[in-house]
Amino acid sequence: MEMDFTKVMHTRQTTRSFQKFELSQGQIELMLQAGQNAPISRGRFEDYHITVIKNPEILAAITSAAKEVTGNSDQDPLYGAPAFFVVSVKEPAKPGSIASAAAIVENMHLQATAELLGSCFVMGLMMNGTLDAEGIRDKIQIPEGFTPVAGMLAGYPHGYLHDRPGTLDKIASNIVE
Repeated sequence: MEMDFTKVMHTRQTTRSFQKFELSQGQIELMLQAGQNAPISRGRFEDYHITVIKNPEILAAITSAAKEVTGNSDQDPLYGAPAFFVVSVKEPAKPGSIASAAAIVENMHLQATAELLGSCFVMGLMMNGTLDAEGIRDKIQIPEGFTPVAGMLAGYPHGYLHDRPGTLDKIASNIVE
């Protein structure tokens, strides 16, 4: 079953509670294809890399490192997700790199929704030093010369994704004619 784009946009939401079921190779590939189709600053696709982490031991190590880095031992920063997509860039100080990484994640986020999967855009794990914690970077195999800047969690949500009403009221806007 395929959702039309407007339905995907109205259904897309942040998921912070995932079931333990693994994602299929086909689901992973569809999200990677969506990321590949994002607009990229200066068309420099070689400056971006997507790492998909599905290994439960590595996901547990990331969770443990995050709890240590933040001092918050009560929360799972991966929300039990079975897959963590990490977008890394060559030039993290450039705004275009961050914008492109966000576009990659958003495309994957929308594709996850189209597949009736839950997803969550994450940046805190990159910004707070978790992925630089002892041994984590080696485990997640980020290529040399790349810096993780954005990520997405994906998996089967607890419960169902639900439509949210379309609106022009959330973000102020004006039209200049």
